[in-house]
Amino acid sequence: MIALHDRFTARKSIRDALFTLSQRLPIDDKNISDRLGRAYDIVTGYGYTVTVLSDDLQCSVHKESTSLLEDNSIRYTVNSESCTCPDYAKARGGLCKHRLAVMIIREMCTCKGETNDTL
Repeated sequence: MIALHDRFTARKSIRDALFTLSQRLPIDDKNISDRLGRAYDIVTGYGYTVTVLSDDLQCSVHKESTSLLEDNSIRYTVNSESCTCPDYAKARGGLCKHRLAVMIIREMCTCKGETNDTL
């Protein structure tokens, strides 16, 4: 599930945004391709909630708990340049699944009142 900041509106579908983003990334790298698939799962709400916190698309990515006995949910802070997850430092170009999810959202959305297609 995506919770957009009040100033944003979707201008593309998730699939269209995913396709556009995939055209700009080195998808020949299997790791990035796999992470992009997991990023799509995040954006479509597969056990995650993404909350857009600010105009610069800083996001909170919350992974729901997978345990009935304890809360093992995790929350990461993500923006266009970094992520607080442990994979960020290891991923090629810092392209962890959380940053890729935010990139999909960035591709999907436009800030209300902007005249160009970039955020």
